[in-house]
Amino acid sequence: MKKISKNVLLVSSVGLAGSAFAVTNTHPVFAASNATTSTSSSQDVASAQTQVNEAQKEVDQTQSQLNSAEDQLSTANSDLDQKNADLQKAKKAVNDATINEDTNNALAQAAIDKAQSEVNYANNEYQDAVKENNDRQKDLTDAENDINSEQAKLDEIHKKNSDINTQIDSANSDINNYQGQINDLQKKKDELSPKLDAAQQALNVKQPQIDAATQNLQNAQKDLGEAKSVNEQFTLPESYINYVTGKSTDWDTAKKDLQDAVASHTYPFTDGDASDTVYNDPSALSNSDSKRLSLYVKNLIESIQSQVSSQNKLTITNGSLEYAKRYTQDYQNSNYVFRKYNAINAAATEMGINQSSVIGYDIAANRQVTGWSQVSINGYVRTYYDYGTTSMSEIAKAAFDLVTQELADPNNYKDIINNNGYFSVAVTTQDDKFYVCLLTINPSGVPSSFDTNEVAQPSQDEITTKEDAIKQAQAALDQAKNDASTEQSVYDQLQSQSQELDQQISDLQAKISDLQSSIDNLRNQIEDDTWIQKDLDIENSLLPQRKTFAQMSANKVQDTQANLNAAQAELASAKQNADTVKAELGNLKQKLQTAQQAYDSASKAQSDASKKVDSLKQQLETAKKKLAHAKAELVLAQTKQNTDNKQNQGSSDNKQKQGSSNSSTNKKDTNNSSSATKTTTKKATTKKATTKKATTKKTTTKKVKKAKKVVVASSKFTSLKGSKKAFVGSWKKAKSVSGYQVRYSTASSMAKSKTKSAKATKITVSSLKSKKKYYVQLRSYRKLSGKTYYSAWSKAKSVKTR
Repeated sequence: MKKISKNVLLVSSVGLAGSAFAVTNTHPVFAASNATTSTSSSQDVASAQTQVNEAQKEVDQTQSQLNSAEDQLSTANSDLDQKNADLQKAKKAVNDATINEDTNNALAQAAIDKAQSEVNYANNEYQDAVKENNDRQKDLTDAENDINSEQAKLDEIHKKNSDINTQIDSANSDINNYQGQINDLQKKKDELSPKLDAAQQALNVKQPQIDAATQNLQNAQKDLGEAKSVNEQFTLPESYINYVTGKSTDWDTAKKDLQDAVASHTYPFTDGDASDTVYNDPSALSNSDSKRLSLYVKNLIESIQSQVSSQNKLTITNGSLEYAKRYTQDYQNSNYVFRKYNAINAAATEMGINQSSVIGYDIAANRQVTGWSQVSINGYVRTYYDYGTTSMSEIAKAAFDLVTQELADPNNYKDIINNNGYFSVAVTTQDDKFYVCLLTINPSGVPSSFDTNEVAQPSQDEITTKEDAIKQAQAALDQAKNDASTEQSVYDQLQSQSQELDQQISDLQAKISDLQSSIDNLRNQIEDDTWIQKDLDIENSLLPQRKTFAQMSANKVQDTQANLNAAQAELASAKQNADTVKAELGNLKQKLQTAQQAYDSASKAQSDASKKVDSLKQQLETAKKKLAHAKAELVLAQTKQNTDNKQNQGSSDNKQKQGSSNSSTNKKDTNNSSSATKTTTKKATTKKATTKKATTKKTTTKKVKKAKKVVVASSKFTSLKGSKKAFVGSWKKAKSVSGYQVRYSTASSMAKSKTKSAKATKITVSSLKSKKKYYVQLRSYRKLSGKTYYSAWSKAKSVKTR
């Protein structure tokens, strides 16, 4: 069966309505329901007209959006074409430069090699000339000095020879006089000796008590010194704290203030006190001093960490102290060049520790050398040293210097601030140096057998007890000395007299010895000046020749210096030319990267605009179909309304003509039916035309209200810095905006990007990958009348996290 369209049915319905008018106009049954039908038809027309208006509004709005989207697509296509042209131009420039790169680099390198060869040759010539000149000048200077020296000696000999005999006679007379004084003093000392022996015996009876009290006091003082010496605190200057915590970037001021604080610091280890243990070999620290040194450095580092809000912690355990001890032993027994690293690995292996879990920092300090000697074995010269002693205060000072030296280095200060784990300090020696090494073990790398029991430092109660012990020992010593004060006074007086006599005798003997040496020297100075005069004559005859050679070598230095300067200038020029070639290609590649990024951005914008146009076209097609359907419904409702109106009019005329004769009525009904049919048809046609005209007029006069274009002010980054697994961005405030959006991606095309919003002009994006390069863009948005409008994305900037 052939399908009949709705429009055909509408036309057919209108025709049938006109033909049926005569029947419904005269039939009493139809006439009764005409009034009700008219009311329903009017409602249908109004409803259909509302649907037409709504459908027309939807078509107009969709058409307006489509026009705007097509304009955007046209702009995006033009921009994409331009960006593509720029990209092809940049690629061609890079390709052309790359083709010539090898040739240009080869030529530039050849020029550099040639210039370098000339510099090397000229420098060798210059160095030879300088060496020759130095030798000549030294030879001349030495000759002149020798002549002056020999002449002075000759003059002095003539003067001294006339005075020698007189001086010898005077010295002999003084010797005889001093010897007589010595004899008298020796007699007095012999008389004093028995008295001194008796006083010594009386004092010896009470001396053991004094010696015991003295030893007790020294032991107590040592115990207190060892307990207090671990409580090290170092106050960082405020400028340094601000730099480390990121509040300041002024490193120069921070470093200077740190060095001033170090210079004025007072150490808890006091040189020469009872707790200042002295070692012949610094690597042979006792267990107590090893523990004390480790606690000292731990407290020093933790006092620094607390000032910069560091949460790291160092823990000294029995295991870490044992590791330091093994490290020292392995270091001292190693003959390898890299002794520290070998000792770290060997000690870790012995204790089952993961080698990569141990970090060591060391510093070298000078040992006291009292003598040395060298021995050659199979052509290898080895130096042997004789050492003095090294005190604990010197070792602690070296450890303090190591910590502050790391703090003063902008690349290494975090090694101290971020130090965390099991901690100890080891001391080793090599040649004329001793080394203090800070050892930190990551807890994750130790075996279950590792002793993690923490080594605690002395408490305040223990320190107080040790202070009380010193007071008691001092009181005991004072009492012992008081008990022996009488005997001590007698002994001290006699001992002072004996020492004074010994000193006088010794002084006189020294004078006699000096006089005898002086006489021997004077006699040795009586000599013949013949040989000195001959040497002086020879040196004077050779002096003019030495001056000539010295002048010639000086002239040669000037000539070779000029040649070297010229060769160095030529080398600098060749290197500059090579750098220019590389820089030009680098600039072209940078431009290509920029062009590629611009093309990728324009391509994405064109793709988005094209998709939007396609979507709006589909929406418009759907809206137009909906409008056509609504108009068809309106025509049906209007046709039905016209038919109902005609039926109502015919019924009214019938009632007025009732009562006439049947023949007259039949005749008139026939005439009226024909007339009514014509009239109704005419009216319906007229009304339809009128309705159509009204509809057309309404459609014509209705204007589509275009959406007002909202322009959102844009902004761009003024700062973009990377931090630990994050980055921080800031920008200038844009006018009349509601907020900002930041998107970031690891791809320059912004693929798989993530977006974050912000109301302020600064944002911190965290939880990122460490040491990763990110591309970041910024745009503004504005909320208006329930809608959100955006500016364009800014040009992508890159930032690398730490």
